[in-house]
Amino acid sequence: MRTGEAPPRPARAGGAAAGSEEETAPCRHRRFDGAPCGGPVLPTGYCADCGRAQDGPGLPALPEDPRQLGPRDLLALPERAPRPPAARLIRPEGALRIRMVCSAADCGITLAPPYTQGPVPIKGFCPACGERYSYEPELTEGDLLRDQYRIMGPIAHGGQGWVYLAEDTHLGDVVAVKGLLNRYEHDGARLADVERRNLVAIRHPRIVQIRDFVARRDDSGRITGGYIVMDDVGDGTLAKVVEETRRGERVLDIEHVAAYGCQILEALAHLHAGGEKVFVYGDMKPSNVVHHGDGVKVIDLGGMREEGQTRPPAHVTPDYMAPETAASGLPTVAHDLHTVGVTLRELARWAVTVAPGLGTASFRHVVERAVRPDPHRRFTDAREMAGQLRGALREIRALRGKSDPPEPSDYFRPSPHLLGARLGMVPGIEHWLDRPRRDRYAPPVAPALDLGAPTPTEIAGCLPVPRRYPGDPQTARFEVSSGYDPDRLLDQEDEKPRSVEICLHNVRVLLGRNTWEDLRRAEEELDIADSIPGPSAVRRWRLEWHRALVALRRAGLSGDPGPVAVAKAHFVQVGLELPGEYAPKLALAYCTERLGDDAAGPTARELYEAVFARNPAHGGAALGLARLALRRGDRRAALDVLGRVRPGTLDHTVARIASLRIRAARLPGQRDPLPAPGEVDAALAELRGLVRLGPGAGEPSLSEDEALRLSTELHEWKLDALHSLEDRPGPAGGGTGRLDARRLRRLSGPERALRRQLESHYRQLAVRHRESVAAHDHLVDLMHAVRPQTLL
Repeated sequence: MRTGEAPPRPARAGGAAAGSEEETAPCRHRRFDGAPCGGPVLPTGYCADCGRAQDGPGLPALPEDPRQLGPRDLLALPERAPRPPAARLIRPEGALRIRMVCSAADCGITLAPPYTQGPVPIKGFCPACGERYSYEPELTEGDLLRDQYRIMGPIAHGGQGWVYLAEDTHLGDVVAVKGLLNRYEHDGARLADVERRNLVAIRHPRIVQIRDFVARRDDSGRITGGYIVMDDVGDGTLAKVVEETRRGERVLDIEHVAAYGCQILEALAHLHAGGEKVFVYGDMKPSNVVHHGDGVKVIDLGGMREEGQTRPPAHVTPDYMAPETAASGLPTVAHDLHTVGVTLRELARWAVTVAPGLGTASFRHVVERAVRPDPHRRFTDAREMAGQLRGALREIRALRGKSDPPEPSDYFRPSPHLLGARLGMVPGIEHWLDRPRRDRYAPPVAPALDLGAPTPTEIAGCLPVPRRYPGDPQTARFEVSSGYDPDRLLDQEDEKPRSVEICLHNVRVLLGRNTWEDLRRAEEELDIADSIPGPSAVRRWRLEWHRALVALRRAGLSGDPGPVAVAKAHFVQVGLELPGEYAPKLALAYCTERLGDDAAGPTARELYEAVFARNPAHGGAALGLARLALRRGDRRAALDVLGRVRPGTLDHTVARIASLRIRAARLPGQRDPLPAPGEVDAALAELRGLVRLGPGAGEPSLSEDEALRLSTELHEWKLDALHSLEDRPGPAGGGTGRLDARRLRRLSGPERALRRQLESHYRQLAVRHRESVAAHDHLVDLMHAVRPQTLL
């Protein structure tokens, strides 16, 4: 049953059909994912979609505030106490959910048709060879192992053994005891010894801990098996968590699922990097992980093997097994990651996934990469998968309005450049010098605000830079001590292995130049990098990233938007490889902003918001959201998002200046009415407080020259707004008609005063730019064009 999918529908009384006139209001219950059901309610009182009775309790209600969904803290799990021991004991005569086979190695038939008919007894003799078998519990209540562990009874069985609860009479607590499932198993001693050695060798807080081992001997004294004594971690398996969620007894949130995954991957990372030997777990699934206390414990290490070990045969569960393992029979690290992905996918089917914006899309992409059919295209190891899963979790929490401490990326270095910063920069003098000479009798319409959208060339040069692959054979060449110059091309050294990172460095250097020849050479460097053998999982996304940069640079040189779409396609692939990183989302946001939203993918707004919610100090994402709002004519939304940029950062300075300009500006396309002159006055008052602030003021500090230029721009917009409010006749009305000398003499008092103030600003600009006669004369012309008409 998928997320939110209905259980079997009840029979409809009287043969009423769904969609008939007798249906009532929409279903009032919610689906498992948190969305409202809204299905049609039948005359029987049951929903035709989810099958729940409308007078029944349904699933637990969820808070309306998304910040209240999931845990308060990152990676936190609710405390869970185990049930009392007596409540966990099971009846051993119940049906066994296993495949019973003959005890003899040279027989090994499955005890099923055609060798047996009807229910197979849990103990007896093989019908083919006569070898004895017994799948009933070997230990019963009251049995005492080595005068220390008093058996209470069985609590569960796995594919290889029975698990019992016992009292440790020496320490006075409860332990779990695991023995063989079939006490006559021909390889029983070795199976028990393998698991014992595995548990002894692997010690980790996320893995159940062994406490003791009690050997079992036959009448001759020969060891035929043994009992592993472990910590009792309760019976709250993730399979039980799913069952409780399905019954509506608890709420499973997607944040809990991600936290489960990160903790499981901690355990597997320890197995995979245990030293000289690499161990694989083999049989990860919800029933092999216990929610114990406020964390998880991985149990049942009977299937754990050294990678490449063929005997005893690996124990795996078909529904979770990687495709390649079915053919080889040998679980690998890639197989383990696949089983974790399937486990998370199963848990997520029952989890609350509602979140604003992109929400759980990144989580879904993590799972999709983990379960790819090609093992070489999955994650490199458990640590990489855990990092991406943690990044996806951070994104979900950020979009829900939660704040977590920042965490640097392992894959990208932040860019020192702020994309789209023009919106938050004080205009240079060219802003006035590049204008045509002003007609004194034309209405004083100020230039519309330049939204400052970055060009493809700017995007290519200012995106975050991928961190170098540490396993590259010439990593030392990039150290400062080696004389590394980030702006100089590097040669491959003949006596050393060829380096992909040298090629990628050269690509970035060449893209910083401005000729078609340099672009061609950059493409050649990329082709060389692609031909160098190496681990594809760590190189693929780096090559895709740089191919996207090349496409952006081509768009900048040619002026053709087509290569931007090519770049976007490459960035999409990077995002699928690194779904927990925000750098690919930022790159996609810029491309989508230039190309327009695509119905098949996330919008530019969703992408920018995913980045900005996770990093409120990221001015580039905030400026992107502001640009999108201004294109919609929503001045207030643009100001709100810029107000969210975290104070005390360099980007906050840009955001503050952008806010001042937006409050006063004429917007492109005139979709939004001009701001009231009083709003411009408020911006001017705020501007005056930003001139030459002292160190540590936490606000942008402007020089007197910068303040003059910004004040001039704001006054121009104020005059534009004030003039548009005057009742002047003209072909377009609203102050847009051409003026004459008579009208200029009859200006209102406020407009006359404003023109004199703006005249003074132009005069000060002209004085400050006397070194250029042309510039000085142009500014003087602006001054004369704006001053009020006089009688002299």
